[in-house]
Amino acid sequence: IAVVMENGDVIESKKIISSIGVVNTLNNLLDNNNSFLSKARCDLDGVQQTKSYVCLHVGLNGSAKDLGLENTNLWVYSNYDHDKSVKRYLNDKETELPLVYISFPSAKDDSWGKKHPNSATMEAITLSRWKWYENWEKLKWKKRGVDYEVEKEKLSNKIMNVAFNHVVGIENAVDYQELSTPLTVKDLANYQKGEMYGIDHSPKRFRQSWLKPQSKIKNLYFTGQDITTVGVSSALFSGLLTASVVLKENLSNLIKK
Repeated sequence: IAVVMENGDVIESKKIISSIGVVNTLNNLLDNNNSFLSKARCDLDGVQQTKSYVCLHVGLNGSAKDLGLENTNLWVYSNYDHDKSVKRYLNDKETELPLVYISFPSAKDDSWGKKHPNSATMEAITLSRWKWYENWEKLKWKKRGVDYEVEKEKLSNKIMNVAFNHVVGIENAVDYQELSTPLTVKDLANYQKGEMYGIDHSPKRFRQSWLKPQSKIKNLYFTGQDITTVGVSSALFSGLLTASVVLKENLSNLIKK
């Protein structure tokens, strides 16, 4: 019936829509006195959160054109047995990175060159584990100490070595780089374990009939990729699905128009 803000303000509404994910919604937003909550939380046993990740944000001194950067993404796998590589790395972070996803956001922005001439951006993402960073969990963002920064720098260099091998010509163009860890994800996106994509995309997850816009609690609705599938386009489409359920009207015709 309402959302209570941190400062005590109460925003009443006939319908509440949550886009922060089903785990965050059911575990962190709802009053424990809600009679339907225990039943709804039992549904969470059928899903699990995705793995954590790190993202290296890189600023390059040179335009995408001059550096030869394309707007396509690179998926760099260490070998053909991906499952084995992932398992090995998650058990020992000193081993070879099983996967690095490399993207060039500025190359996808037609207006970037006018706003930021002679510069480009790159991001490189790989897998991580929450427990690798638990020692610094209680410390504040940007104030986690020398050991934390040393660990970040070590991993950043490891990721950049992969990038240098697959993105020719950027070695001398790196102007800035900063690594976000699972702790960063929790601080800025509030995913409790720094997870990458909400709940895991397993066969079991897609058999959960309760993952839909209408929750089991009256007037509470879900939206976001947890009720569809992973990715930006799926998250966008989830908004259409939820709006259709709330308004009791098939809004898919809007896409045709």
